[in-house]
Amino acid sequence: MDADAGLPPEIAALRRTARDFADRELRPRVDEMEAEERIADEVIALLGEVGFFGTPFPAKWGGAELGQIGFAIALEELSRAHVSSALVLAASTGLSAPLIEQFGSNGQRERWLRGLVSGEVVGAFCLTEPGGGSDVPALHTTARADGDDYVLDGEKAYVTNGDRAGVYLVFAKTSPERGREGISLFAVEGGLPGLQVARLEDKMGLRASSTAHVILDGVRTPRASLVGEADGGFRLALSVLNGSRVGIGAMCLGVAKEALELGWRYAHERELFGQTIGDFQVTQHAFADMAIEVMAAESLIYRTALQLDAGEDVAAEASICKVYASEAAQRVVDRSLQMHGGVGYLRESPIERLYRDIRVARIYEGASEVQRNNIYRVMRRQRG
Repeated sequence: MDADAGLPPEIAALRRTARDFADRELRPRVDEMEAEERIADEVIALLGEVGFFGTPFPAKWGGAELGQIGFAIALEELSRAHVSSALVLAASTGLSAPLIEQFGSNGQRERWLRGLVSGEVVGAFCLTEPGGGSDVPALHTTARADGDDYVLDGEKAYVTNGDRAGVYLVFAKTSPERGREGISLFAVEGGLPGLQVARLEDKMGLRASSTAHVILDGVRTPRASLVGEADGGFRLALSVLNGSRVGIGAMCLGVAKEALELGWRYAHERELFGQTIGDFQVTQHAFADMAIEVMAAESLIYRTALQLDAGEDVAAEASICKVYASEAAQRVVDRSLQMHGGVGYLRESPIERLYRDIRVARIYEGASEVQRNNIYRVMRRQRG
């Protein structure tokens, strides 16, 4: 089963580069980063040096011009080794940088985009709040015009890269009475007075990925930090979520492939009743089911990424990718852990980390239930 069948040769080359990087630079550091609960600064620098932050962006900004399909495959391969490291890219390159590239002013692109593409600047996407995530119109953070500035007040929850971001893409209400039509987007420089990380969340999985609770207490940011038009932020948020959902699906695919490989190796080494676990038909059927799930997810993700690159509307397809890949990966990881038996339940076992890491994929970037709502809305619109 050739994962690169039908893909351009430069994409296959990117996969080899990403896999080699993951094996050489990530795997030897995983245990240390998990113990320290932080992605090493040198890993961020190396990701930038190799060019992963710039994978989908145009060459004029320093990017590799490999599109969403290239970025999906990079995320997939990096996630096989360490999904927390891949998540740094997903939040910065997948969510934050596209908002500057597509909707930012020339000044904002010059100030932020080159750094985001090179990895010298890490971005944080600040939409979710303590009172809700998918209910975007209910956000409470406000931005009040005051002279040449806006003053931001509020809280943002579950902010990936929140403790290391150079720029925060913050959604805030500039016209609260207008609901979702009164939301604006701001590129807020890290380190401004009043912008503070209240805490880093103590999570079940993705332990090395920082998830911050961010406070905006009278943060004064120039009017020039407004991205796009005032009160146009809701549409901007929606515009990047499709690509992000495909990216999350790709990360889940990487985890599923790694779990299958771990299960395969263990099942064909561990002996039981005079034969390996892999010699039992029940195990062989489990592997067949895992391969079906992986191939189906792979086909969905690659197809949808290519559609994104072609400029097609993939509102339903992106949600389908995220739902299927996250749920399929959960099943594959669970089967692999079951094959490992008791040793798979130990903290020292790689499959134990994957089991914890994959669970949140059905929740963040829009829970599976919300994605199913999106899918149905598109179906209803298409069918009348």
